[in-house]
Amino acid sequence: MNEGGNKIQVFEPHRSTLPPLKPYFRDFWRRREFATELSKFSDKAEYLDSKLGKVWLVLNPLFLAVIYFLLVTIIQGGRGQGGGFTTLCHILIGLFTFYFAQNCILLGAQSITSGGSLILNQAFPRSLLPLSSAISAAKQFLPTIPIYVLIVLGGKIFLNDTSLPGLSLNYLLLPILFLLLVITSFGLSLLFAALNVYFRDTTKLLSYIMRIWLYASPILWQPEMLNASYRIILYLNPLGPILSANSRIWIDGQLPTLAQLIGCISWALISFLIGSYFFISRERDFAVRI
Repeated sequence: MNEGGNKIQVFEPHRSTLPPLKPYFRDFWRRREFATELSKFSDKAEYLDSKLGKVWLVLNPLFLAVIYFLLVTIIQGGRGQGGGFTTLCHILIGLFTFYFAQNCILLGAQSITSGGSLILNQAFPRSLLPLSSAISAAKQFLPTIPIYVLIVLGGKIFLNDTSLPGLSLNYLLLPILFLLLVITSFGLSLLFAALNVYFRDTTKLLSYIMRIWLYASPILWQPEMLNASYRIILYLNPLGPILSANSRIWIDGQLPTLAQLIGCISWALISFLIGSYFFISRERDFAVRI
């Protein structure tokens, strides 16, 4: 609407339907740098672009991994499955991976309500806001990978732990698993970001859900501990197949099972399609409700 030569945006309630997708995704791709720059701004606001901030990103999961390792070994009477150091590595890579998903989901869930001024004053695909949160979560995850590689190689060399495999071609699948993890986490962040607009207590409830989700995921325990009849629990967890496949490559040096790969791909598609539909079909209503 134009008034006196000025463009005025009018926000009105509407039916929850998908907009024309081709122009939407074209605009989304054209403005992708906006998500990157917004991620940089968020990192500076959280002091994550400083050296101390990056060190804490690594130290926090390391400390938690050691605490969980001590708890697990005490519960098991000092008999860590597959060796003590192997158990520590399993917990560590599980925490690193889970924290990426957690950060992506939690930051993405708050991205719309915290970006109210942008939504009210600028016209752009709102899904760029959860995307910027996913980029920030990925930046927080990447510094942990070299640390984990050093720990695994150090255990192999200095501790002479033969239960840890050497490097093999199977490790080339790790970027593919990470991509599936990104898609799954981003899809879930879209879903919870939309829910948080309508139900403002979603983020508070989500913090408790993530704690329970951590214990229900194969991090403090290994998939082999589940009997065949209970193995379905692993695949009902959106992060279960990815965490299991990730550990199988890092710890055992083996390819993921066919069931794990099917689970990873299925949850990536389900999360992304449901999250995208729920978010995009309602994003034109966000400005009215913020």
